[in-house]
Amino acid sequence: MPLHVAVASTRPAKIEGAREAIAAIASVAPAFGGARLSTHDVGDVAPAMPMSEAETIAGARLRARTLHGRIADGARLIALGLEGGLDCIEHDGGRVWVLRSWACAFDGRDEALGAGPTILVPAGVIDEVLAGRELGDVIDARAGAGTRSHRGAWGVLTADVIGRRDAFRLAVVAALAPFYNPDPYSVSPLP
Repeated sequence: MPLHVAVASTRPAKIEGAREAIAAIASVAPAFGGARLSTHDVGDVAPAMPMSEAETIAGARLRARTLHGRIADGARLIALGLEGGLDCIEHDGGRVWVLRSWACAFDGRDEALGAGPTILVPAGVIDEVLAGRELGDVIDARAGAGTRSHRGAWGVLTADVIGRRDAFRLAVVAALAPFYNPDPYSVSPLP
């Protein structure tokens, strides 16, 4: 029975990021070459805009664990929870806000986390978010178009050099590392 990788989202950027990560991993781990990818809406457990790294990680974990519990079907299933969020960090004697994407991979026994890149969020954007607006709404207004499903804040902030899909792709590659490269980790190898 082939490996089943289930993504706890129906957002195109998250799905395509996961699909690209799995394709890259397949070049070093044959079990991922025949993996079946499915997508599932778990918006009912999705947190509001995470405002700390801990909240972002908790959101990714909740998505992965919830999805695994809903669809476990006896196959080797790895559920992926993907979450983007903000975090306030120390920088140059002050505090700044950054955006980071996290992924959680959970197979019912083992869990692993991975993060994508981090980018500084402009103070004007953060001011609006702290005043109660959703980051996606602020970015959409600044871009003059809807960006969440594809470009996201990443695309707008990097002039599309890095997109939302890219940030999630890297997070998924990192989260799945113990599953496709189990030797350095304490994870059961894939068949």
